[in-house]
Amino acid sequence: MDFSSEPGPKMGCVIRGRAPATSLSYHESGSHLFVASEKDSVLRIIDCLNGGAPTDRPPMIKLQREGIRTVRATHHGHCVLFSPGINDGVPKKNSIYYLSVHDNKILREFEGHSGVINEISMSPVDDTFLSSGIDGSVRLWDCGKSGNGLGELKLPANVEGAPLAVFDSTGLVYGVSAAMAGGEGYHIHLFDARNYTVGPFSEMKVTRHDIESKLRVGGSTPERAYALSKAEWTSMQFNQSGKQILIGANGGIALSLDGYEGTVLHSFQTEAGPGGPSSSLPMAACFTSDDRSVVCGNDDGTVSCYQADSGLLARKLRGHVDPVGAVAVSPTYKQIATACTSTVVW
Repeated sequence: MDFSSEPGPKMGCVIRGRAPATSLSYHESGSHLFVASEKDSVLRIIDCLNGGAPTDRPPMIKLQREGIRTVRATHHGHCVLFSPGINDGVPKKNSIYYLSVHDNKILREFEGHSGVINEISMSPVDDTFLSSGIDGSVRLWDCGKSGNGLGELKLPANVEGAPLAVFDSTGLVYGVSAAMAGGEGYHIHLFDARNYTVGPFSEMKVTRHDIESKLRVGGSTPERAYALSKAEWTSMQFNQSGKQILIGANGGIALSLDGYEGTVLHSFQTEAGPGGPSSSLPMAACFTSDDRSVVCGNDDGTVSCYQADSGLLARKLRGHVDPVGAVAVSPTYKQIATACTSTVVW
């Protein structure tokens, strides 16, 4: 998507909610968008072709018993995966659910994690999916099979914190990131999805020093760059070609990395909201489906659209009144979705 050309994206529809959205996920057809809101335990479904509530399924599902934090579309148009909501730092249950949105029925429950689940990644080629959690494990599952899962990856002793695990666009590779001991940066290990038991075929290191240097080049003061270089990573995404990896992190920053070497290419920082120049919130960021741009949500309610190759700002979208905590890009159409309390389809 070329955000530098005029007239630029326009608001297509606005779906109002009562609590901030925590997760957005497009179905692979681009026809529907799923919106999770943790605070009120609501899953909303948006018809992206007609710009409003769908006619073939309910527009809103209350999940008060399980809660909902993260949602991921599956290959089935009427089914999603979701992780439960968190109350006072404790999830209602350490499970992942496979939900039919057509009749609001949980078809399967996947149990195995012993802590908060921080990422779910659906394979683009089959019904397998990855989950990672603060218990330090990465698990592989099949949507069609309940039980203990297909496999489990335990982190080595020289890493700390919670891992993140995501598939690339081919489904043949998945990446796992985890913090180095002592807060010195992050490891990213790449696995062959068909032969993951032999270990990673590529290991990259993203050092705290490299992150700090890129943040200082981007205009951060030395003190702020040092503090942000230690921010916890909260999301990871491969672009379509696999040549870049996008990291979202606490403190309102995102990083684009070389997909082969792990070199820090660009840094992106949130635009300040009314509270001041700093943010403790994670940066919501994603690549566009043509790999040309990076879309980032800001604390001031704007959405920044950057050129992926240069890291330069191409356009800023305005329309939200609260911090934009979730963004997503349609895999099929020239369309993006951004959300604060309300969800906007551009």
